[in-house]
Parts: sequence; C-alpha cells; structure tokens
Amino acid sequence: MRRALTLTELLTVIGVLATLAGILLPALWHAREKSRQAACLSNLRQITVAVLEYAHDWDDVLPFSAYQARDGLARPCLVTVSSALRSLQGTPLPSCPTEPQAFHTDGFLRAVGLTGGECNAAGGGSYALNTAVFVPGDAPLLGWRGQRPLRLGDLPMPSVTASVYDGNVAFGSGCGFARLSPALQGRHHEAVNIGFMDGHARSWRSRPSGCSTRNINGDPLAEECLAVVSPYQRRCFAKAPSPCPHDLTGVPERDQQGDCVIVP
Repeated sequence: MRRALTLTELLTVIGVLATLAGILLPALWHAREKSRQAACLSNLRQITVAVLEYAHDWDDVLPFSAYQARDGLARPCLVTVSSALRSLQGTPLPSCPTEPQAFHTDGFLRAVGLTGGECNAAGGGSYALNTAVFVPGDAPLLGWRGQRPLRLGDLPMPSVTASVYDGNVAFGSGCGFARLSPALQGRHHEAVNIGFMDGHARSWRSRPSGCSTRNINGDPLAEECLAVVSPYQRRCFAKAPSPCPHDLTGVPERDQQGDCVIVP
C-alpha cells in the first residue's frame, strides 16, 4: 500500500520545484532573447545589404528616407525606405523579433492628411533610420522640403556609419527629441542592434536616461542613451560630447578633437 505524502514532504517538493523554476526560467529567457538578438542582427545585415544593392543600381545614390507620392487611388501617401526596398526585393523587410511593431506608420500618416498611408508597405516597423544618411524628399503634408540625396562616396567612414537600428519614432519635443526624429532602443539586455553602411551589423550598449516621452502613436517612449565610445557622442566642431546620444543620426568624420558626426 502506497503511503501518501505528508504536508511537510509536499511543501518540501513544492519548494524544490519553485527553486528550480527560479534558476531555470531566467536562463531560458536569456537564451531566448540571445536567439532573438542574433536574428535581429541578421535582419539588419539583410536590410543594409539591400540598401547597398539599391545604391549600386542607382549610380551609388542612396534612397530618401521618405517622400510624398500618390497611390493607385490618387490618394497622397508616403514612399519610405521600407516601401522602396520592398519594390526592389519583392518581399516586406524583416523586423526585430523582440518588438516587431514598435510603431505604426499608417495611422499617424492618415491623421496628418496622407490618406493613402505608407505607399506599398505594411505601415509600421521596429527599426529607425540614420536620417543624415537617408535624407527626406519632398513631403508637403509633413512640412518637408526635399534635400539632395547622399551618395556612397559621401560616407568617409562606412564601418561606423549607422544605417538602420533598433528604434522608434518620437513625436513632440519631450526629452529633447525633435518632431518625427528617430530614437534608439536597447531591446537586447540594454544593447541596441545596428546595421552599418559597410554591410555588417553589431550591438552597442545603451542605458536608460530616466526621461520618457511619446512616439508617433502616442505610446510611451523611454529615452535611452548610447553607452559606448563612438562618433555619435559628439557633433563635429562641438567642444563637449552629448550627455545622452539618444539617436544615431549623423555622418561620421574627424575633426581636431577626433571622431565626430556631421548632422545636417
């Protein structure tokens, strides 16, 4: 005849199982997040290679970050890098598996009068652009006046020039962000994944600043600062570095003090 467990024995078993769960679950979560981080880095390499292929097809001219056009129903819409590269590849661009839909472009664009939303694209994403590399084209409904697109030859330090990275789109002026400016996000154990203009991708450390604002959809957006030595810490010809580089905007160059970025 089997003996039933006493209350003390049952509580001991439960305690052992709880201890094992406390040890194993964080390790499993960490392993899963490392897998997602690796997939995200692969996505960023894929996107950056697609950018380089686009440029090579257009005499080394880089795509605009976005410009206004009209869709098949004659509605104003926004052609973005995502939609431009999608037309080249024939498939949607990948997103970060940790946060696949950090922002939704369509709803915001329709609210400001671009009733066609994002032309030929899904209308959202999880990666931010270096808007000094991918400059805006004409978009009257967003108040943009088109700039001259950059060429690959305009990037003297491509191995440290950010292309696309884990990020969001800020709205308003909270935490020092400009309207519709990119914001980096350290989604992988306080590390931001970045694709660079020589075709490689890697992670840089980030840290929370304690400040919070909103993104283009009105969702909370915590400011994060780059926490590694890089050109993005200081604008060229500025004496002091930024206390919190919260985006990766700029074309890296060198001045008398060392590495820095040119920001239009």
